[in-house]
Amino acid sequence: MGFSTLSYDLIDLFARIDRGDLQLPDFQRDYSWDVDRIRALIVTVLRGYPMGCLMALDTRNEKMRFRPRPLEGAPNTGNNPGMLLLDGQQRLTTLYHSLQGDGIVDTVDFRNKRIRRKFYVDVNKALSADILPLEAVFSVNEKGVVKSHFGPDIPGGVTDRETALAAGVIPVSALLSDEGTDMIFDLAEGPDLVAEAATAFSGSARDRAKHFHNTVAKPLIRYSVPMIRLDRETAQGGVGSIFAQANSAGLQMDVFDLLTAVFANEDPDFKLRDDWADIETTLRQYPALDSVGRTEFLTAVALFVTAQEGYASGQREDILRLNLPTYRAASAAIRAAFVETAEFLRQRCIVDPSLVPYPAQLVPLTAILALLGGSAELGEDDTHSEAWDRLYRWFWCGIFGELYGSAAIGIRAARDIDEVTPWIRDTEQSSGTPAREPATVTDARFVESRLLSVDPESAVYKGIYALIMACGAKDWRTAQPFTGANFAELGTRFSRIFPAQWCVDHDVEPVLVDSVLNHTPMGRRTEHLIETSSPARYLPRVQAKSLMEDSEFDAVLAGHFLDPELLHKAQAEEFFADRRQRLIDMVEYAMGKQATRDVVESDLHGGEEGPNAFL
Repeated sequence: MGFSTLSYDLIDLFARIDRGDLQLPDFQRDYSWDVDRIRALIVTVLRGYPMGCLMALDTRNEKMRFRPRPLEGAPNTGNNPGMLLLDGQQRLTTLYHSLQGDGIVDTVDFRNKRIRRKFYVDVNKALSADILPLEAVFSVNEKGVVKSHFGPDIPGGVTDRETALAAGVIPVSALLSDEGTDMIFDLAEGPDLVAEAATAFSGSARDRAKHFHNTVAKPLIRYSVPMIRLDRETAQGGVGSIFAQANSAGLQMDVFDLLTAVFANEDPDFKLRDDWADIETTLRQYPALDSVGRTEFLTAVALFVTAQEGYASGQREDILRLNLPTYRAASAAIRAAFVETAEFLRQRCIVDPSLVPYPAQLVPLTAILALLGGSAELGEDDTHSEAWDRLYRWFWCGIFGELYGSAAIGIRAARDIDEVTPWIRDTEQSSGTPAREPATVTDARFVESRLLSVDPESAVYKGIYALIMACGAKDWRTAQPFTGANFAELGTRFSRIFPAQWCVDHDVEPVLVDSVLNHTPMGRRTEHLIETSSPARYLPRVQAKSLMEDSEFDAVLAGHFLDPELLHKAQAEEFFADRRQRLIDMVEYAMGKQATRDVVESDLHGGEEGPNAFL
């Protein structure tokens, strides 16, 4: 067995795929990348960074030992391939679809919702820094509406060549063709590109178009991908072993270890590992902070430090730029702020790591609290001040807008710190205008049908659970409000209101049985009284144990955003329709904005965010 390493440009690779010379062995999995990974790969390639090595088995003039199949969406030529791709299928399929043809990629979002996206590069944004920013590449849906986090604001969207040129953007799929060159020339002959935007490269529209062509478009044409070609003689068993090894995850150098070395060089007596062990002792007192490891802590420190310097950033390079005196001062503030974050979560009954909607959101939340000095600037939590209300609104918008689940969370966290802090302070921007609502608040959008598709692991599901308790819900049996202090004592769970078996026996629509609409916080002893009974049967038992009068008991039930009368009568269909509206109202209040109402009672699987929209 032997191998050789060759390099192929993208145009050559795409041509080999089209004529069937490069195919997949039948044991390869299907294409499965989500839109965020696609965007990240496109940015990597446009930056001229290596995308990694491909691996293929040379099959020329050999009897096929594996059944071949084309890459996803490639023509089935019926030809026997000269190479079978063993490693790199996801990356190459991504580039094959996004960098040529119509550029439309059938993919999913981070929630596994089916979507179709076409990618564009914002020429002006691409020139805004020495390294092409992630935000320079964005996607649109089939109607041309921008859908990427932090994509440009393009009224009317990008629907054709003219609207793209007017917006100063070029489809990524055109960059390898004459069409892309023509569009760059057209931009050069047009008006200056978004002159108000700060860029690292200044000059006329012609100069800027030329610079984009030289730094992005031309290098893309020359971009080459290394490929390891295994000799034809490679044994079948050896191919399997090599494939398994190539697809196993490797280890990345930990930024913590690198920073340890940096600080040791500044002060040999300072041990970052010992310092972290001390910090971790504090954090581990709060189970809701279990997701906060050393990297998350360092990220929060970097965000805090850079925000004080001007603009927040928590990338790997920002962490490595920290010096020891700065770290020592900032880490103390961040340590204290994480304790405040834990208290913030406790007040919303988020006291367990499994209940945290978005662990990634805890980092910017902590940095914001540190910058605000916690309650010193926000005021006491029970005052319901405007400052606290704005912080709550940002928090819930991040959750119900599902904005901290994508790959762009690093950018969002930094933007939030820069935007939420002055917004809470109600301070003016450098322009003298009042601080605007943060992007996370303006971007957040909730769709009614999402209530029928969320599962227990989703941020929305956990958010509903927490928000019901945060709004003052009480245990049905004890009438105790759910709090961080009694959450464990009560044995609180998010339990079914209509038991699953009862629903089956009474032909309740299956999508409703496991939905968030059929769940509410209950103590362990309350849940025990329900068993498999109808609400009409178990509610009298629960009330008898509670020793509450009818009106008091019904008030406790109503505190769970449900209609007590419909529950007493076990009118499931009417109950679920009513509760859906009540939960929507609750979410709208928390977000401070209206939701999109799209549920049709005759088709509970439909809707923009309904079960049928997801894989």
